Amino acid sequence: MSSYLRGSANYVWSTTSILGKGATATVHQGVNKVNGEPVAVKTFNHISTLRPQEVQIREFEVLRKVNHENIVKLLAIEEEQENRGKVIVMELCTGGSLFNILDDPENTYGLEESEFLLVLAHLYAGMKHLRDNNLVHRDLKPGNIMKFIKDDGTTVYKLTDFGAARELQDGQHFVSLYGTEEYLHPDMYERAVLRKHANKTFGATIDLWSIGVTLYHVATGNLPFRPYGGRRNKETMHHITTKKESGVISGIQTKENGPIEWKRELPVNCQLSVGLKKIVTPLLAGLLEADHHKIWSFDQFFGEVDAVLARKAVNIFHINKSTLIKVYIDPKESYRHLQEYIFEQTDINEENQILLYKTSLLTNLVEEYVNASGFPQTAETDPLFLFNKENNNVNIPPFQELPKFNDFSTVISVENDASQAKFACSIGHQAKRQVERFSLYSQLICDTVDNLTKYINGNLKDLHQQLQHLLEKCQIYRKTAQIFEMSQKISNYSLKSNSAAELDSISKDFTTTVAVGVHGLYKQHSVENNLRLQWDTMSRDLKCPSKTLAPARARTQVEHLRDSWQHLVRDRATRTLSYNDEQFHILERIKITQTINRVKNLLEVEVFPQYEALSENFGDWYKMAQNVHLKTEILASDVEKYENKLRDFGEKLSIDNVDFNDYIKNNFDSSKKTNVVKGRRNMKSQELKNILEGYKKESNHIKEVILENSKLIISVRECSDELKEKFLNID
Repeated sequence: MSSYLRGSANYVWSTTSILGKGATATVHQGVNKVNGEPVAVKTFNHISTLRPQEVQIREFEVLRKVNHENIVKLLAIEEEQENRGKVIVMELCTGGSLFNILDDPENTYGLEESEFLLVLAHLYAGMKHLRDNNLVHRDLKPGNIMKFIKDDGTTVYKLTDFGAARELQDGQHFVSLYGTEEYLHPDMYERAVLRKHANKTFGATIDLWSIGVTLYHVATGNLPFRPYGGRRNKETMHHITTKKESGVISGIQTKENGPIEWKRELPVNCQLSVGLKKIVTPLLAGLLEADHHKIWSFDQFFGEVDAVLARKAVNIFHINKSTLIKVYIDPKESYRHLQEYIFEQTDINEENQILLYKTSLLTNLVEEYVNASGFPQTAETDPLFLFNKENNNVNIPPFQELPKFNDFSTVISVENDASQAKFACSIGHQAKRQVERFSLYSQLICDTVDNLTKYINGNLKDLHQQLQHLLEKCQIYRKTAQIFEMSQKISNYSLKSNSAAELDSISKDFTTTVAVGVHGLYKQHSVENNLRLQWDTMSRDLKCPSKTLAPARARTQVEHLRDSWQHLVRDRATRTLSYNDEQFHILERIKITQTINRVKNLLEVEVFPQYEALSENFGDWYKMAQNVHLKTEILASDVEKYENKLRDFGEKLSIDNVDFNDYIKNNFDSSKKTNVVKGRRNMKSQELKNILEGYKKESNHIKEVILENSKLIISVRECSDELKEKFLNID
């Protein structure tokens, strides 16, 4: 009886513990004999020995040449003790292959955004290292990209399987055929699969096509080019890849001999945001180019990916839709570019955009000339809030129905039941993501109410303080004007000005209308906090999904679905079931049906209606809030106009004062007067002196008030600069 264990000088592995299998080799899980470290061991079958010797040793040479974090690390090349064949010992990637990850029902529609960007970054880095060493892989696909989980829990994706790799300079070509047909460049597909044009040669850029297909697969969960019937429809596959126009990134045939559905955009149901799709789609279009005159170079690919990865994600909660959007902006771009990107996704003109970060206008925190690298750091749970000056309606997007789950067949089939259970898990994951998304949006609605209320109340508080200052200033000017007029009468000043009446004229409407309006709004909202109280009243009977732990409940239900699915997968592996096993199998099918109904009800009956009701109430509240905001802006404009008028009045009063002082100096010179006149003048001068002293005191008081206000303004500016500097340093 032969043993399942095999070994080399320093490693041992089990032939039944298979991690992956190809045409010429199998990868097993093994351990280091000395320290027990788990490893991956690649062994070669007899077919591999039929290859030329130089081809057999090429993989060893390539692995010895490369050394990079995003390429699976070579630990040793040893001889198997039993048959003396060479084995390759590599680090073990416990996360499995990217193909298996995409095959998981959680990723039916591709990886989530952050994981996609991680794959893109690591694939780019690994490929750049290969090209820096003049190497081509020639079999790039998700199955040859491994997920390595580091000790700190972070993920690193690594290229593996260099059996087809070889050294190839730019401009050099090769004739040998390698690769997996769904990921092959059309020219290589024509030779390798259709057996045509036997003398055609290929360059290093064939890897770029494979990267494009891989990235599309990672983004969507599906291959970009899919003929009806799959691999058996080879001619149609070749037709799709060679006849597509430039810019087309997918071609799908849904029925036999049917038309091809060409697409230039990524599908709606993939997990990437609109903002990321916008910059990834041109990248895919450039990679999936069969025309030799339009095909990208590696330098262009590396440059484009560099630009994508350098962009900064700005999370924005779009109030009018109650949804989250993402804008990817180059760190060197400015606030104006951010507005343009927002317009592309929302159709809100730049002049109508209001962006809040927490309770402050973004424009108060970021100057127009500041690069995006200086913008505040945002997250999905801590975004910017986007308002539209001209639109106070809130209309949420229509609900996206989940795929229909059909009941299990009355006839037990371990194969079909496992597939049906996997489909149920896929629906469960979609439902869970929607529950999480609507729960997040509901929480952001509440955050919007909180931040907008504080912003409006803060503006009213500042406006009220400004009003109080102007009213005090007006009183000082009024006293000064009255004293000034009395001085003019006593001195028989001929150029008398009616300053007090003029001040009353410019202040009448302000004190009777504007001041009353500011006082009223300030009392209602800054003091009594009416907007907040109105929201609390309107939303008292509403539930927020995040408060009812809906996301956690959805995750629990999906875990139950996955447990049942794995049970049916194990049943499929046994092929035949005993009577007892069959009864448990039936119970798992019942559990799956019940669980999928529960998670769908959680979404469709509980969470989405709660989000919908919350959005509807928020729409009503937002109209009131925007009305208060509009009134505040109108009053602020009136206050500013009055402040300008008061400033002009003060300047005119100062000029009149200078003229009057000159008159006093010129007309009350003692050397030109008689003693009699001097006596009468002394009496009037004493009276005038007393009045002027009072006037001087009032003037000094004005100066003190102005000085104090100047200090306050300087203090406010210093606080603003400090706040700006704080946000500029956050990145």
